[in-house]
Amino acid sequence: MRFANPTPLRVGARGTLHGWTVTVAGRVVLGVEIEGERYSWNEFNLVDARGNSGTLVYEETEDGPQWKLFRLLTPPTPLSVAEARRKRVGDTLDFGGEAIPITLVDRSRVYHIEGRAPEGVEVGDLADFLNADGGEHMYVVSWTGNDVEYYEGRDVPAGKVAAAFRFSREIAKRFASRRESRGRRSSTARFESAASVADLKKLLVGIGIVVAVVVVPIVILENWKPDFWETKFNLAKPRVAQPQALRLANGATGTLAQRSYTVGAQAQVQVGRIAGRFERREYQLTAPASPGALLVNGLTGGTRQWHLLQPVKPPLQFTPHEAAARRKGNQLRLSDTTVTVTELFLTQTRQVDGDPGASLLPAGLQYGFLGSSGAESWLARWNERDLVLYRGRPLDEQDVLAALGPGPEKPK
Repeated sequence: MRFANPTPLRVGARGTLHGWTVTVAGRVVLGVEIEGERYSWNEFNLVDARGNSGTLVYEETEDGPQWKLFRLLTPPTPLSVAEARRKRVGDTLDFGGEAIPITLVDRSRVYHIEGRAPEGVEVGDLADFLNADGGEHMYVVSWTGNDVEYYEGRDVPAGKVAAAFRFSREIAKRFASRRESRGRRSSTARFESAASVADLKKLLVGIGIVVAVVVVPIVILENWKPDFWETKFNLAKPRVAQPQALRLANGATGTLAQRSYTVGAQAQVQVGRIAGRFERREYQLTAPASPGALLVNGLTGGTRQWHLLQPVKPPLQFTPHEAAARRKGNQLRLSDTTVTVTELFLTQTRQVDGDPGASLLPAGLQYGFLGSSGAESWLARWNERDLVLYRGRPLDEQDVLAALGPGPEKPK
Protein backbone atom coordinates (compact mmCIF):
# COMPACT_ATOMS: atom_id res chain seq x y z
CA MET A 1 0.00 0.00 0.00
CA ARG A 2 1.31 3.44 -0.93
CA PHE A 3 1.10 6.19 1.67
CA ALA A 4 2.16 9.14 -0.52
CA ASN A 5 -0.37 11.96 -0.73
CA PRO A 6 -2.29 11.50 -4.04
CA THR A 7 -3.74 15.06 -3.99
CA PRO A 8 -2.43 18.64 -4.21
CA LEU A 9 -3.79 19.28 -0.69
CA ARG A 10 -0.83 19.42 1.70
CA VAL A 11 -0.38 19.40 5.45
CA GLY A 12 -0.06 23.03 6.53
CA ALA A 13 -2.28 24.38 3.74
CA ARG A 14 -4.82 27.05 4.70
CA GLY A 15 -8.13 27.70 3.03
CA THR A 16 -11.77 28.68 3.42
CA LEU A 17 -14.29 25.90 2.84
CA HIS A 18 -17.97 26.90 2.96
CA GLY A 19 -17.06 30.03 4.90
CA TRP A 20 -14.92 28.15 7.42
CA THR A 21 -11.22 29.11 7.54
CA VAL A 22 -9.12 26.07 8.35
CA THR A 23 -5.60 24.67 8.34
CA VAL A 24 -4.79 21.13 7.24
CA ALA A 25 -3.22 19.80 10.44
CA GLY A 26 -2.67 16.24 9.26
CA ARG A 27 -3.48 13.39 6.91
CA VAL A 28 -4.54 9.87 7.88
CA VAL A 29 -4.46 6.90 5.48
CA LEU A 30 -7.08 4.26 6.28
CA GLY A 31 -8.09 1.11 4.50
CA VAL A 32 -9.93 -2.18 4.42
CA GLU A 33 -8.72 -5.58 3.27
CA ILE A 34 -10.89 -7.73 1.00
CA GLU A 35 -9.62 -11.18 0.02
CA GLY A 36 -6.02 -10.12 0.50
CA GLU A 37 -6.35 -6.84 -1.41
CA ARG A 38 -6.24 -3.48 0.37
CA TYR A 39 -8.36 -0.49 -0.53
CA SER A 40 -7.38 2.81 1.00
CA TRP A 41 -8.44 6.45 1.27
CA ASN A 42 -7.12 9.67 2.80
CA GLU A 43 -8.71 11.72 5.60
CA PHE A 44 -7.48 15.29 6.03
CA ASN A 45 -7.69 16.63 9.59
CA LEU A 46 -8.94 20.24 9.40
CA VAL A 47 -8.69 22.64 12.36
CA ASP A 48 -9.56 26.29 12.86
CA ALA A 49 -8.26 29.03 15.15
CA ARG A 50 -10.86 28.21 17.83
CA GLY A 51 -9.81 24.57 18.08
CA ASN A 52 -12.75 23.17 16.11
CA SER A 53 -11.86 20.25 13.88
CA GLY A 54 -13.34 18.24 11.06
CA THR A 55 -12.39 15.82 8.30
CA LEU A 56 -12.30 16.09 4.53
CA VAL A 57 -12.15 12.65 2.88
CA TYR A 58 -10.52 11.83 -0.46
CA GLU A 59 -11.07 8.50 -2.24
CA GLU A 60 -10.23 7.24 -5.73
CA THR A 61 -13.04 5.28 -7.42
CA GLU A 62 -13.71 3.76 -10.83
CA ASP A 63 -15.42 6.98 -11.94
CA GLY A 64 -12.57 9.16 -10.73
CA PRO A 65 -11.70 10.83 -7.42
CA GLN A 66 -14.27 11.88 -4.84
CA TRP A 67 -14.13 14.37 -1.98
CA LYS A 68 -16.62 14.12 0.87
CA LEU A 69 -17.49 16.09 3.99
CA PHE A 70 -19.01 14.27 6.95
CA ARG A 71 -20.85 15.38 10.05
CA LEU A 72 -21.62 13.63 13.32
CA LEU A 73 -25.28 12.60 13.71
CA THR A 74 -27.56 11.66 16.57
CA PRO A 75 -30.09 9.23 15.04
CA PRO A 76 -33.67 8.94 16.36
CA THR A 77 -33.11 5.27 17.27
CA PRO A 78 -29.39 4.59 17.80
CA LEU A 79 -28.06 1.05 17.66
CA SER A 80 -26.23 -0.65 20.48
CA VAL A 81 -22.88 -2.28 19.70
CA ALA A 82 -24.58 -5.70 19.78
CA GLU A 83 -27.25 -4.54 17.32
CA ALA A 84 -24.65 -3.00 15.00
CA ARG A 85 -22.67 -6.25 14.98
CA ARG A 86 -25.75 -8.18 13.85
CA LYS A 87 -26.31 -6.00 10.79
CA ARG A 88 -25.57 -7.49 7.38
CA VAL A 89 -25.48 -6.26 3.77
CA GLY A 90 -29.07 -5.91 2.58
CA ASP A 91 -30.44 -4.99 6.01
CA THR A 92 -31.64 -1.41 6.46
CA LEU A 93 -31.04 1.45 8.88
CA ASP A 94 -33.74 3.87 9.97
CA PHE A 95 -32.76 7.50 9.33
CA GLY A 96 -35.56 9.97 9.93
CA GLY A 97 -38.25 7.52 8.83
CA GLU A 98 -36.36 6.47 5.70
CA ALA A 99 -35.11 2.86 5.53
CA ILE A 100 -31.62 3.05 3.97
CA PRO A 101 -30.05 -0.20 2.62
CA ILE A 102 -26.72 -1.29 4.08
CA THR A 103 -24.16 -1.79 1.32
CA LEU A 104 -21.04 -2.82 3.23
CA VAL A 105 -20.06 -4.18 6.66
CA ASP A 106 -16.33 -4.30 7.35
CA ARG A 107 -13.41 -3.20 9.54
CA SER A 108 -10.99 -0.35 8.83
CA ARG A 109 -7.38 0.12 9.93
CA VAL A 110 -5.22 3.23 10.29
CA TYR A 111 -2.11 2.60 8.17
CA HIS A 112 -0.28 5.91 8.11
CA ILE A 113 -0.34 9.37 9.72
CA GLU A 114 1.30 12.51 8.37
CA GLY A 115 1.31 15.61 10.56
CA ARG A 116 -1.20 15.74 13.43
CA ALA A 117 -4.03 13.22 13.50
CA PRO A 118 -7.29 13.78 15.38
CA GLU A 119 -6.99 13.22 19.10
CA GLY A 120 -6.75 9.55 20.05
CA VAL A 121 -6.05 8.26 16.52
CA GLU A 122 -2.91 6.13 16.15
CA VAL A 123 -1.37 3.89 13.50
CA GLY A 124 -2.83 0.39 13.81
CA ASP A 125 -6.20 1.47 15.24
CA LEU A 126 -9.13 -0.73 14.15
CA ALA A 127 -12.80 0.24 13.84
CA ASP A 128 -15.80 -1.81 12.75
CA PHE A 129 -18.22 0.01 10.45
CA LEU A 130 -21.13 -0.28 8.09
CA ASN A 131 -22.10 1.95 5.18
CA ALA A 132 -25.65 2.75 4.09
CA ASP A 133 -26.34 4.34 0.70
CA GLY A 134 -28.79 7.21 0.85
CA GLY A 135 -28.18 8.50 -2.67
CA GLU A 136 -27.10 12.11 -2.15
CA HIS A 137 -26.21 11.18 1.43
CA MET A 138 -23.80 8.47 2.59
CA TYR A 139 -24.30 7.22 6.13
CA VAL A 140 -21.58 5.53 8.16
CA VAL A 141 -21.96 3.79 11.51
CA SER A 142 -18.67 3.10 13.28
CA TRP A 143 -18.08 1.35 16.58
CA THR A 144 -15.07 0.62 18.78
CA GLY A 145 -15.45 -0.92 22.22
CA ASN A 146 -18.79 0.23 23.62
CA ASP A 147 -19.07 3.42 21.55
CA VAL A 148 -21.23 3.71 18.41
CA GLU A 149 -21.05 6.85 16.25
CA TYR A 150 -23.10 7.92 13.22
CA TYR A 151 -21.95 10.14 10.37
CA GLU A 152 -23.50 11.67 7.28
CA GLY A 153 -21.36 12.45 4.24
CA ARG A 154 -21.97 14.55 1.16
CA ASP A 155 -19.98 14.88 -2.04
CA VAL A 156 -17.90 18.02 -2.52
CA PRO A 157 -17.00 18.90 -6.13
CA ALA A 158 -13.26 18.89 -6.80
CA GLY A 159 -13.55 22.46 -8.07
CA LYS A 160 -14.80 23.65 -4.68
CA VAL A 161 -11.86 22.02 -2.92
CA ALA A 162 -9.43 23.53 -5.44
CA ALA A 163 -10.97 26.98 -4.97
CA ALA A 164 -11.08 26.69 -1.17
CA PHE A 165 -7.37 25.91 -0.91
CA ARG A 166 -6.36 28.01 -3.89
CA PHE A 167 -4.73 25.32 -6.03
CA SER A 168 -2.97 26.91 -8.96
CA ARG A 169 -4.46 26.26 -12.38
CA GLU A 170 -1.35 24.32 -13.39
CA ILE A 171 -1.45 22.08 -10.30
CA ALA A 172 -5.18 21.45 -10.66
CA LYS A 173 -4.75 20.53 -14.34
CA ARG A 174 -1.80 18.21 -13.61
CA PHE A 175 -3.77 16.54 -10.82
CA ALA A 176 -6.79 16.00 -13.11
CA SER A 177 -4.58 14.39 -15.76
CA ARG A 178 -2.93 12.07 -13.22
CA ARG A 179 -6.22 10.96 -11.65
CA GLU A 180 -7.72 10.10 -15.06
CA SER A 181 -4.83 7.71 -15.79
CA ARG A 182 -5.21 6.18 -12.31
CA GLY A 183 -8.89 5.59 -12.99
CA ARG A 184 -8.12 3.71 -16.20
CA ARG A 185 -5.57 1.49 -14.46
CA SER A 186 -7.76 0.72 -11.49
CA SER A 187 -10.61 -0.45 -13.71
CA THR A 188 -8.66 -3.60 -14.50
CA ALA A 189 -6.29 -4.03 -11.57
CA ARG A 190 -8.76 -4.01 -8.71
CA PHE A 191 -11.10 -6.76 -9.80
CA GLU A 192 -9.18 -9.76 -11.03
CA SER A 193 -9.83 -12.63 -8.61
CA ALA A 194 -11.85 -13.23 -5.47
CA ALA A 195 -14.81 -15.11 -4.08
CA SER A 196 -18.27 -13.88 -5.06
CA VAL A 197 -18.96 -12.12 -1.76
CA ALA A 198 -15.74 -10.18 -2.05
CA ASP A 199 -16.57 -9.34 -5.68
CA LEU A 200 -19.79 -7.69 -4.53
CA LYS A 201 -17.85 -5.63 -2.00
CA LYS A 202 -15.35 -4.66 -4.67
CA LEU A 203 -18.11 -3.57 -7.03
CA LEU A 204 -19.31 -1.15 -4.37
CA VAL A 205 -15.76 0.13 -3.80
CA GLY A 206 -15.27 0.58 -7.53
CA ILE A 207 -18.41 2.59 -8.23
CA GLY A 208 -18.08 4.76 -5.16
CA ILE A 209 -21.09 3.44 -3.22
CA VAL A 210 -18.58 2.50 -0.55
CA VAL A 211 -16.93 5.62 0.83
CA ALA A 212 -14.54 6.48 3.58
CA VAL A 213 -15.11 5.41 7.15
CA VAL A 214 -14.85 8.32 9.51
CA VAL A 215 -13.02 7.47 12.73
CA VAL A 216 -13.40 10.76 14.61
CA PRO A 217 -16.35 13.07 15.38
CA ILE A 218 -17.00 15.35 12.41
CA VAL A 219 -19.22 18.40 12.31
CA ILE A 220 -18.92 20.08 8.91
CA LEU A 221 -21.95 21.44 7.06
CA GLU A 222 -22.58 22.80 3.60
CA ASN A 223 -23.42 26.20 5.12
CA TRP A 224 -21.02 26.25 8.06
CA LYS A 225 -21.37 28.88 10.76
CA PRO A 226 -19.38 29.10 14.04
CA ASP A 227 -22.45 28.61 16.24
CA PHE A 228 -23.21 25.29 14.55
CA TRP A 229 -20.54 23.74 16.76
CA GLU A 230 -22.83 24.22 19.76
CA THR A 231 -26.06 23.28 17.93
CA LYS A 232 -27.85 19.94 18.00
CA PHE A 233 -28.23 18.65 14.44
CA ASN A 234 -31.62 17.60 13.12
CA LEU A 235 -31.36 14.63 10.82
CA ALA A 236 -32.39 15.57 7.31
CA LYS A 237 -34.36 12.94 5.43
CA PRO A 238 -32.45 12.09 2.23
CA ARG A 239 -34.02 13.21 -1.01
CA VAL A 240 -35.06 10.51 -3.44
CA ALA A 241 -36.41 11.13 -6.89
CA GLN A 242 -40.15 10.50 -6.81
CA PRO A 243 -41.55 7.31 -8.37
CA GLN A 244 -43.12 7.51 -11.80
CA ALA A 245 -46.55 9.20 -11.85
CA LEU A 246 -47.70 6.90 -14.65
CA ARG A 247 -48.80 3.43 -13.60
CA LEU A 248 -50.18 0.66 -15.78
CA ALA A 249 -52.83 -1.64 -14.32
CA ASN A 250 -52.23 -5.30 -13.61
CA GLY A 251 -54.32 -7.31 -16.07
CA ALA A 252 -54.05 -4.75 -18.86
CA THR A 253 -53.65 -6.45 -22.26
CA GLY A 254 -52.29 -5.07 -25.51
CA THR A 255 -49.80 -5.48 -28.35
CA LEU A 256 -46.20 -4.31 -28.16
CA ALA A 257 -43.57 -5.08 -30.79
CA GLN A 258 -46.10 -7.25 -32.66
CA ARG A 259 -46.78 -9.52 -29.68
CA SER A 260 -49.78 -9.65 -27.34
CA TYR A 261 -48.87 -9.12 -23.69
CA THR A 262 -50.68 -8.93 -20.35
CA VAL A 263 -49.38 -7.02 -17.32
CA GLY A 264 -48.98 -9.77 -14.71
CA ALA A 265 -47.14 -7.95 -11.93
CA GLN A 266 -45.13 -4.80 -11.23
CA ALA A 267 -42.46 -3.53 -8.86
CA GLN A 268 -41.33 -0.16 -7.58
CA VAL A 269 -37.53 -0.26 -7.67
CA GLN A 270 -35.06 2.17 -6.12
CA VAL A 271 -31.82 2.59 -8.07
CA GLY A 272 -28.56 3.89 -6.57
CA ARG A 273 -25.85 5.34 -8.79
CA ILE A 274 -22.88 7.67 -8.40
CA ALA A 275 -25.11 10.62 -9.33
CA GLY A 276 -27.72 9.79 -6.70
CA ARG A 277 -30.91 7.76 -6.43
CA PHE A 278 -34.11 7.54 -8.42
CA GLU A 279 -37.11 5.23 -8.58
CA ARG A 280 -38.50 3.41 -11.59
CA ARG A 281 -41.36 0.98 -12.19
CA GLU A 282 -40.86 -2.43 -13.77
CA TYR A 283 -43.65 -4.59 -15.20
CA GLN A 284 -43.62 -8.32 -15.84
CA LEU A 285 -45.51 -9.02 -19.06
CA THR A 286 -46.88 -12.46 -19.81
CA ALA A 287 -47.56 -13.91 -23.26
CA PRO A 288 -48.83 -17.26 -24.57
CA ALA A 289 -46.06 -19.83 -25.23
CA SER A 290 -43.41 -17.31 -24.17
CA PRO A 291 -41.25 -16.64 -21.11
CA GLY A 292 -42.70 -13.14 -21.15
CA ALA A 293 -40.89 -9.81 -21.08
CA LEU A 294 -39.85 -7.00 -18.78
CA LEU A 295 -41.28 -3.52 -19.46
CA VAL A 296 -39.30 -0.80 -17.67
CA ASN A 297 -40.48 2.78 -17.18
CA GLY A 298 -37.43 4.94 -16.37
CA LEU A 299 -34.51 2.63 -17.09
CA THR A 300 -32.01 5.43 -16.44
CA GLY A 301 -34.34 7.77 -14.56
CA GLY A 302 -36.31 9.45 -17.35
CA THR A 303 -40.03 9.55 -16.55
CA ARG A 304 -40.99 9.06 -20.21
CA GLN A 305 -38.47 6.30 -20.95
CA TRP A 306 -39.88 2.89 -21.81
CA HIS A 307 -37.87 -0.22 -22.66
CA LEU A 308 -39.17 -3.67 -23.61
CA LEU A 309 -36.58 -6.25 -22.52
CA GLN A 310 -36.52 -9.99 -23.21
CA PRO A 311 -34.83 -12.46 -20.86
CA VAL A 312 -31.63 -13.95 -22.31
CA LYS A 313 -29.83 -17.06 -21.09
CA PRO A 314 -26.43 -15.86 -19.84
CA PRO A 315 -23.31 -17.60 -21.21
CA LEU A 316 -22.04 -20.29 -18.83
CA GLN A 317 -18.94 -18.27 -17.98
CA PHE A 318 -20.94 -15.12 -17.22
CA THR A 319 -21.37 -15.64 -13.48
CA PRO A 320 -21.98 -13.10 -10.66
CA HIS A 321 -18.22 -13.25 -10.11
CA GLU A 322 -17.57 -12.29 -13.75
CA ALA A 323 -20.27 -9.61 -13.81
CA ALA A 324 -18.90 -7.95 -10.66
CA ALA A 325 -15.54 -7.56 -12.41
CA ARG A 326 -17.01 -5.35 -15.14
CA ARG A 327 -16.49 -1.59 -15.04
CA LYS A 328 -18.06 1.30 -16.89
CA GLY A 329 -16.70 1.40 -20.44
CA ASN A 330 -15.71 -2.28 -20.50
CA GLN A 331 -16.76 -4.36 -23.49
CA LEU A 332 -17.88 -8.00 -23.40
CA ARG A 333 -19.37 -10.57 -25.73
CA LEU A 334 -22.97 -11.59 -25.04
CA SER A 335 -25.03 -13.68 -27.50
CA ASP A 336 -22.50 -13.03 -30.30
CA THR A 337 -22.82 -9.28 -29.73
CA THR A 338 -20.28 -6.82 -28.36
CA VAL A 339 -21.86 -4.98 -25.44
CA THR A 340 -20.40 -1.83 -23.84
CA VAL A 341 -21.09 -1.30 -20.12
CA THR A 342 -22.62 2.17 -19.73
CA GLU A 343 -23.68 2.31 -16.08
CA LEU A 344 -23.25 0.49 -12.75
CA PHE A 345 -25.94 0.49 -10.09
CA LEU A 346 -27.39 -1.02 -6.94
CA THR A 347 -31.16 -1.66 -6.68
CA GLN A 348 -33.57 -2.24 -3.83
CA THR A 349 -37.09 -3.50 -4.55
CA ARG A 350 -39.50 -1.35 -2.55
CA GLN A 351 -42.87 -2.92 -3.40
CA VAL A 352 -44.31 -5.66 -5.62
CA ASP A 353 -47.94 -5.73 -6.77
CA GLY A 354 -49.49 -8.72 -8.49
CA ASP A 355 -48.24 -12.26 -8.87
CA PRO A 356 -45.83 -12.90 -5.95
CA GLY A 357 -44.04 -15.49 -8.07
CA ALA A 358 -43.16 -13.02 -10.82
CA SER A 359 -39.75 -14.33 -11.84
CA LEU A 360 -38.64 -11.44 -14.06
CA LEU A 361 -38.99 -8.74 -11.40
CA PRO A 362 -36.06 -7.94 -9.10
CA ALA A 363 -36.13 -9.09 -5.49
CA GLY A 364 -34.38 -7.52 -2.50
CA LEU A 365 -30.94 -5.96 -2.93
CA GLN A 366 -29.26 -6.56 -6.28
CA TYR A 367 -26.25 -5.24 -8.18
CA GLY A 368 -26.19 -4.62 -11.88
CA PHE A 369 -25.08 -2.80 -14.99
CA LEU A 370 -26.63 -1.38 -18.13
CA GLY A 371 -25.03 -1.93 -21.51
CA SER A 372 -25.56 -1.01 -25.13
CA SER A 373 -24.90 -2.61 -28.51
CA GLY A 374 -26.08 -0.34 -31.29
CA ALA A 375 -29.77 0.41 -30.76
CA GLU A 376 -30.14 -2.43 -28.26
CA SER A 377 -30.11 -2.02 -24.49
CA TRP A 378 -28.82 -4.68 -22.08
CA LEU A 379 -29.59 -5.13 -18.40
CA ALA A 380 -27.68 -7.47 -16.08
CA ARG A 381 -28.33 -7.86 -12.36
CA TRP A 382 -27.22 -10.34 -9.76
CA ASN A 383 -26.73 -11.27 -6.14
CA GLU A 384 -24.23 -13.69 -4.59
CA ARG A 385 -25.90 -16.74 -6.16
CA ASP A 386 -27.85 -15.82 -9.30
CA LEU A 387 -27.55 -13.61 -12.38
CA VAL A 388 -30.23 -12.59 -14.89
CA LEU A 389 -29.72 -10.95 -18.26
CA TYR A 390 -32.08 -9.01 -20.56
CA ARG A 391 -31.83 -7.38 -23.97
CA GLY A 392 -34.29 -5.14 -25.79
CA ARG A 393 -35.10 -1.80 -27.33
CA PRO A 394 -36.75 1.47 -26.33
CA LEU A 395 -40.43 2.08 -27.06
CA ASP A 396 -42.32 5.32 -27.69
CA GLU A 397 -44.46 6.25 -24.70
CA GLN A 398 -47.52 6.78 -26.91
CA ASP A 399 -47.23 3.18 -28.19
CA VAL A 400 -47.10 1.83 -24.62
CA LEU A 401 -50.12 3.89 -23.56
CA ALA A 402 -52.08 2.96 -26.65
CA ALA A 403 -51.48 -0.72 -25.91
CA LEU A 404 -51.62 -0.90 -22.14
CA GLY A 405 -52.98 2.53 -20.92
CA PRO A 406 -54.86 4.02 -18.93
CA GLY A 407 -52.45 6.94 -18.35
CA PRO A 408 -51.48 8.96 -15.29
CA GLU A 409 -53.01 7.97 -11.98
CA LYS A 410 -55.63 10.30 -10.56
CA PRO A 411 -54.76 12.04 -7.27
CA LYS A 412 -56.43 10.44 -4.28
